[in-house]
Amino acid sequence: MTGLVTRLSQHKKKFIIAAGVVIAIVIVSIFLNANKLRNSIVGMIDTSTYQAVHLDTGETYFGKIIKAKDCFITITDVFYFLDDSKQKLVKRDKEVNSSSASLTINHSHILTTENLSKDSPIMKAILKYYKNKN
Repeated sequence: MTGLVTRLSQHKKKFIIAAGVVIAIVIVSIFLNANKLRNSIVGMIDTSTYQAVHLDTGETYFGKIIKAKDCFITITDVFYFLDDSKQKLVKRDKEVNSSSASLTINHSHILTTENLSKDSPIMKAILKYYKNKN
């Protein structure tokens, strides 16, 4: 009987060790894929145009992603909608409380990024802003 108990506890130990190895592999895989995701976002950026950056807060910023380092991206020439009606696009550096024309965002808050096409309504609004500014 003690031989059976010893074999069962050896199987338990092996199972626990195997489960620990699997968990460690999963954790390392998640970490490595997070870095790949950040790098893939950078690789998909068309630096000749603007990007839409959609956040988990429900906010969307439009601008040029100029840098992605560590866990952050930096956007310049930033625009956003003034309210939920999405009727008025505002340039971020025109705000009273905006201390910088650039915006740095932790990539863990980014749901998606997308390049804006030249004929998108947002690009047309941005171009109109600069046309009216001159």
